[in-house]
Amino acid sequence: MATLPNTPDPEPEETEEPTVAAGVEADDDPSADVEPERDGEAAGDTGPDGTIERQIEALIDERVAEIEREVEALEAELEELDDFARISLGERYSQRIEQNVSELSDSLTGFAERNFQKLNSVEGRVDEMSLVLTAVIEALDDADIDVDFAEVRRMQEAGVVEEAPAERLAAASRDE
Repeated sequence: MATLPNTPDPEPEETEEPTVAAGVEADDDPSADVEPERDGEAAGDTGPDGTIERQIEALIDERVAEIEREVEALEAELEELDDFARISLGERYSQRIEQNVSELSDSLTGFAERNFQKLNSVEGRVDEMSLVLTAVIEALDDADIDVDFAEVRRMQEAGVVEEAPAERLAAASRDE
């Protein structure tokens, strides 16, 4: 196709295979070894905002930095939640221990009160029996009947009845 003077050359149609003549021309042209420049890409970045690729990289870097900040914030929140959960578990564990100690204390207090009441009851019966025995011995003495306490002394020597209850309690507290 012939071109008219002062008119721009129409763009050549692209073909799938380069022709031999184009290959020879490309080999002879020293500027053919340099890659062709792309939209606005030059040795000094002549575009006001830089190249599109650099803009894309900048946007990607900004987004990555933003995501990294979000990840760091989420990690900090997760650490706070983990600490809170650990503290919360510790508090629940200590509250459960306090509750168990309180229940044990109440149980021991109840046990001590019941045993104290039983002990008072037994002491009351012992006092009654002592009074009854004293009255019986006095009655026997009034009737001029002699009582042989040899058997009682033998039991004391054998360890059946060693001391009075107060003396046994004092001896037990000394042994501890």
